[in-house]
Amino acid sequence: MSNNAYLYEYTVGSQRIECIAESDEDCVIYRAVEWSPDGTMLAASTDDSTLRIYDANTQVTQYASGEHRMSPLAAYTTIAHAGTLLGFAWYPHMNRDPAANCFIESVRDHPLHLCDTQTGKVRASYSAYDAYDTLMSATAVAFSHDGTSIYAGYATHIGRFDVHREGPPVELTQTTPSRRSRDGLKGIVSCLATNNTHIASATLSGQLALHTPDTQIACVWRVPVEYGGTGVTHLRWAPNNIHVWAASRQSEFIVAWDIRDLRAPCAVVRRPGRTMQRMQFAFDASGRHLAVGQADGRVVLHDLNALD
Repeated sequence: MSNNAYLYEYTVGSQRIECIAESDEDCVIYRAVEWSPDGTMLAASTDDSTLRIYDANTQVTQYASGEHRMSPLAAYTTIAHAGTLLGFAWYPHMNRDPAANCFIESVRDHPLHLCDTQTGKVRASYSAYDAYDTLMSATAVAFSHDGTSIYAGYATHIGRFDVHREGPPVELTQTTPSRRSRDGLKGIVSCLATNNTHIASATLSGQLALHTPDTQIACVWRVPVEYGGTGVTHLRWAPNNIHVWAASRQSEFIVAWDIRDLRAPCAVVRRPGRTMQRMQFAFDASGRHLAVGQADGRVVLHDLNALD
């Protein structure tokens, strides 16, 4: 976690990382930051259950033109929530077109909300209920690759919503037959990631799964004991759409699997991260470099081509 949001530029040849801008707010703690798909905006969640939207286009333009004094990152949309902000995801085709300028968010004890990036207003709501007709809070959210569906992870379910239809999910699948059963995906769904063929999910019990587009479980596996912590907290597909990467709490490793052979990890990156915080990572557009946030406050680039 950090008291500021930073915008970095890195040089591929020397892997030099340079801070080119930072936020003008120093009284909040940032928990997660995500680039918009068009690369012009940042969405940041903070410890006060607020989502802040930053327009980074100005800073990137100033840096590209050779200016040495960049404007600070200032939030132009601030969305406060009555409950805990559990997750958010950009619309995958988001751009400057007002119709596509939106994101999905999950707040505890509230339906999923599709929100307008410019105004913060709710465009649509999506709700899932359990067998006792109680509203379920989504602990993870993601859009489908084509942007037509919203996937939500819950304590014991994964649901799929039609973006164009408010209300209940189109599919709602139990992740395990019962609490006592050893089958299925055990634990609260902590993160979701989608590519053009599969949905990957992970839980706070350290298990991962691949799902078909209709949320059915295709296979389940677990983080090996030597790499595992106390639950998976971040999940992301590599740009090649074949490797899925995961980071866990209280673990010093980021582990990758090739979905064509899940018997053992295909790559492992070590990073200082023995913490209960959600430590994120991201890929560059080429898929060659992995940017990793560490518990010591550093951001490190790993050349994936150099891994064994």
